[in-house]
Order: sequence, then C-alpha cells, then structure tokens
Amino acid sequence: MRCPWIVLLLMLSVGSWAQQPRLSEDSLVGNDFLHFLSVGWFPTPYSAVGYSAGSTLNLYQHSSADGITTAGTRPITGTWSTTSPFRSGEDDIKKPWSDDDADDDFPSLGYSAPITARVQWNVPLFPCILRADLLYEISRERLFSLDTSRRYLSLSGTPMPFREVSVLFNNEHFLAARLGLTIPIYGVFLASEQLRLDTTGRFSIDHLSSFYYVGGSIQSSLLILSEATQYVQIADAKSSLRYANGQDTVTLLNKARLSTAAPVRWYAEVCGGWQATLSVFSFCIEAYASFPLGSVLTDAQWRLYRYGVRILFGWEQ
Repeated sequence: MRCPWIVLLLMLSVGSWAQQPRLSEDSLVGNDFLHFLSVGWFPTPYSAVGYSAGSTLNLYQHSSADGITTAGTRPITGTWSTTSPFRSGEDDIKKPWSDDDADDDFPSLGYSAPITARVQWNVPLFPCILRADLLYEISRERLFSLDTSRRYLSLSGTPMPFREVSVLFNNEHFLAARLGLTIPIYGVFLASEQLRLDTTGRFSIDHLSSFYYVGGSIQSSLLILSEATQYVQIADAKSSLRYANGQDTVTLLNKARLSTAAPVRWYAEVCGGWQATLSVFSFCIEAYASFPLGSVLTDAQWRLYRYGVRILFGWEQ
C-alpha cells in the first residue's frame, strides 16, 4: 500500500490531535490499516523493545565539600574545600628559578560518559517505558586548602607571611549501570500495516512515534580507575621564595589511588527529553540532573552533582 503522505500527515497533525479524544485499540476494531494509535497528552506506547547508543555532554558538575579531612591524602595544615583560594594568576606554575610560566597544562575538570548503551521496553499496561543503561564514566574534580601560617625570611631579614595552597586533583573512571522508567507526557504512538515509501518496496514503515517524556532512575557506579594528584603551591611571593626544586610547586601524590575512595557510588537522576522513532530507526535527546546518594570518600562528605544532555541513536523492534 503506497501511502507515504499519511505518515507526513500524522507527524504534522500531532498538535491538532491533542485536542481530540484519544483513540484506543478497541475503537479501531475492524480497521484493516491501523493496528494501534494513541495520541495527545499521556499517550500509551505500543509494545516494543528499543536498543540505542550514544554519548553525554556535561554542562556542569558541582562539587560539594567544605571543611573536610581525609586519611586518603597527604597530611595538610587545614581542611579541604571546593572553593579555590587562588587569586588572578596565582595558580600559574613557574619554571625552576624563573618568573616564566612552565609548560605544564592544568587538567580539564568535569564529567562525561563517552559511551552509553541503552535497552528500553515499552509497557502499554501502565503506561510507561522501562529502560536499562550501561555506561563508561569519567569524572575530574579538584579540592583546595589554604595555609597562611608559614613565614619566610626576606632579604631585609624580616619574617614575611605567604599564601600556600594545597591542591587535590581527582581523576576517576567508572563502569556504571542505570535502571529507570520514563512516562510519555505528550505525543503520538502509531502502528499500522506497512507503508511503502518508494516504488520498489524496499523502504517501508509499520510504526512510528514522537513524544516528550519525563523520568527518573537509580544508578550504581563501580570505580575501576582512580588517579589522584596532590601538590602544594606557593600562591604569592613567587619572585622571592621557591621550594628546593626551584619551582613554586611540589608534587606529593602523583596519579595514585586514594585509599579512602568509595569503590561504589550511587546516584538518583531525573530527566526529560524527546524521542522519535520511524520504523526501526530511533533518536533521543534528553536533559538530566544527577544527585549523589553517597560520598566520593568513605571518611568524609564530598558529593558531586551533575547536569547535562544525552544524545542517543538506535533501533526499535
């Protein structure tokens, strides 16, 4: 049956259908063309299984830790915090016995999930969509501690205070699993006889959907790699004072695993997005907010909050 114009009409008319009563399978009994149609607010999905893969764009990772101490780092005078005490240019690392900047690049911060694989099941009975995700995650964050208790002897022989900052850079990699459900809030689900889109019959569709949704999930992340770098840096007085290596920076930990790093992390997530399916091909884009149910460390409260966007491509059957 060659009816490609019907597909276009259905997709362009979603807004007007939302004002009409929802059609059910019972109302379509005896219809040889339409097998299933649900449209408008809170539509019912047809029964299907979908597979997709994609990536995550991190928009913001918020780190919460104030006045904490942990046995997993080298001892410091004060406490760790997420607030950077550096003033303008103070965190520039200098070359040995020179005021020129070194070539060392500070690592980028933030969160990403470069690989996400998803399986989802449409459940017409409730109606909702159940889904399970497997993903590979990377998280990079820093903590700071300011010490102003130390003095150095100036050329005039006068003890001078200076600002010394301890920095902890934590690079972590995870394998994670996420279970959740989504509820379609507006859109269309349609299943019908096959529609031929060309004269050869090679391209045809028998179902389509386009809907907006909200959802929630629980995630468990297993720590597989932990590389912590801890260093102390002279923030001011760089022209008058250096460490024994001639630099303003001394490394205390170099890509070492934190002994107090929590091996498993739990998160709760809320999301909202749009998904469309045309025959076997599907596309999904969703915004999410992830909230920690535990700490990064076993002996201190360090929590990471994440916000971003996911894009996935896949197929449905």
